Amino acid sequence: MNIPERRQILARLKELNDYPKQGCPYKLGEWYYISRNDGLQNQWVTYRKRTLDGEEELFFDPNTLSEDGTTNAHMVGLQRDFKYITYMITTAGSDAGELRIMDTATKTWLPDYLPEMKHTGAAWYKDGFFYSRYDAEEDYQKQDKNQKIYYHKLGDSKAEDKLFYEDPEHPLRYLHAIVSDDERYIFIYIAEGTHGTEIKYKKLDEPNAEYRTLLAGFEFSGHVEEAFEADFVYLMTNKGAKNYRLLKVNLLNPDEQNWQEIIPEREYVLDGVGIVGHKIFAMFTKDVQSRIEVMDPDGNFLHEIKLPYQGTANFIAIKKEDTEGFFYFSSFIHPDECYHYDITANKLTFFHSDPIKADVSQITSEQVFYPSKDGTRIPMTLIYNKGMVKNGQNPLYLYGYGGFNNALMPYFSTDRTVFLEKGGIYVITNLRGGSEYGETWHEAGMLLNKQNVFDDFIAAAEFLIRENYTCPEKIAIAGGSNGGLLIGACLLQRPDLFRVAVPSMGVLDMLRFHKFTCGWGLITDYGNPDEEQHFHNLLSYSPLHNVKEGARYPATMVVTADHDDRVIPGHSFKFAATLQEKAASDLPLLLYTQIQSAHGCSNLTKRLELVADTWTFVFKYLEI
Repeated sequence: MNIPERRQILARLKELNDYPKQGCPYKLGEWYYISRNDGLQNQWVTYRKRTLDGEEELFFDPNTLSEDGTTNAHMVGLQRDFKYITYMITTAGSDAGELRIMDTATKTWLPDYLPEMKHTGAAWYKDGFFYSRYDAEEDYQKQDKNQKIYYHKLGDSKAEDKLFYEDPEHPLRYLHAIVSDDERYIFIYIAEGTHGTEIKYKKLDEPNAEYRTLLAGFEFSGHVEEAFEADFVYLMTNKGAKNYRLLKVNLLNPDEQNWQEIIPEREYVLDGVGIVGHKIFAMFTKDVQSRIEVMDPDGNFLHEIKLPYQGTANFIAIKKEDTEGFFYFSSFIHPDECYHYDITANKLTFFHSDPIKADVSQITSEQVFYPSKDGTRIPMTLIYNKGMVKNGQNPLYLYGYGGFNNALMPYFSTDRTVFLEKGGIYVITNLRGGSEYGETWHEAGMLLNKQNVFDDFIAAAEFLIRENYTCPEKIAIAGGSNGGLLIGACLLQRPDLFRVAVPSMGVLDMLRFHKFTCGWGLITDYGNPDEEQHFHNLLSYSPLHNVKEGARYPATMVVTADHDDRVIPGHSFKFAATLQEKAASDLPLLLYTQIQSAHGCSNLTKRLELVADTWTFVFKYLEI
């Protein structure tokens, strides 16, 4: 499909993205590290300097790893005194890759090389680290199973690495190791899917000791943060608290009756905690907005960190002994901002904001609540130009996810500017299945309740039509991964409600998703197709199995990528082929496969090309 406007759209996206970008610093020892992009670099580059206003030096440029810039590098582990950093190096954005170790003093790679890695971190201990690995598989689509934990000693080959932990009786489990800062304890996180955690631990100087259980699996989720006293940890968990709570646990006496509640459950969600500078930084979400409170080690309230505006906040600090950190603020309509925070003085100082090229002064956002099919109150945010008239004819782009306990929080993007410049309304809806209102919200959109998510999304479109924002002929819908399933199901269930649909990297074959790569990990949210009750439920909405013969569907662009080893391209291939075979639509039903990319674009060039192609398709069939 050759659409001349695509060239202009891509040029505008490049123009909007061609400005210097910078992340918040993070301090490792005597250095502040900062990731930057000078505009259109495919990968962000890491620099460092000894003082915040001092002279900086280049530390690591991943753009040098491949000619086309599709090789990614992610930091997955830090040695205790920051002498070494472990990176996961991946090709074309895939989950699989290799572990390499950077010497921070010389900024060079050590000879250690661990290929065929996937779903792992690097928990440093003495002169090496613990990591997770699968047995080698030649076919990237095969089921990931029998993950084990090994120990790699610097200078050894992968073949010499020592097996540390395995669970052969349960081959379909994730295993992940964490080592305490004082290197006295190792914690083994065990999961059967995307939520539900078992945490075991033992002392590393007692290798033959039995593991003790901190949190039994797999009904509840939990995460450990180190406390300020030896042999104590903080445990953040939803056990006994749908909205999470923070507990203090003595590792020498971890029975549940001895747990000390530090932050009780509230009516809104505890999203995370930072344990820094002898204080607790508690991050909450209330009606899809961040709230941050600072407490003493026993959970007593000290003060609130005031956000510069309503949006999303993150706190960045590496070690609990640090006396400073950085806050990162984002919203739908303000460029991201970074603030330095002096923990001792409780002083927040503006540090950086990117000089974007988009004019955001004429953009506004509006949060509204609407009733779903069963009356549940659902939040969504509308982003549009000031002066927008509710005339029932505005082009509208409706985006959703609704699953896996993931929240769609406010974030800034210049990519949506292209749609807003066409007079469009960009809408993000917070469906059930996410974490916006805790585990209760999640449970209402998972397993046998999954249809609620589709009903929430459909109700959003109906509300926007009813309130005269738009009409069915002007609505485009989009989502990725689990959101791709959302779009696939909704375009089939209500084809009359939408004009354009873009399901990306979607889980679309709900009867076989668990048979490939890490798809079995989705069973905790979707249900097991091999069990009769879940089979019938999954069949009721599986996009691949619900295409109707002779039906007319919206203009649809099914998006996938050739290196996607999380949701394999076969989902999109089969769904697109079935649409083309059975439908009688006079609108196009296309398959779009991005090359040298994966479950999330492999570099900036690939992302801008995909966004340009998506907007081109949307603009053409919304006729704007």
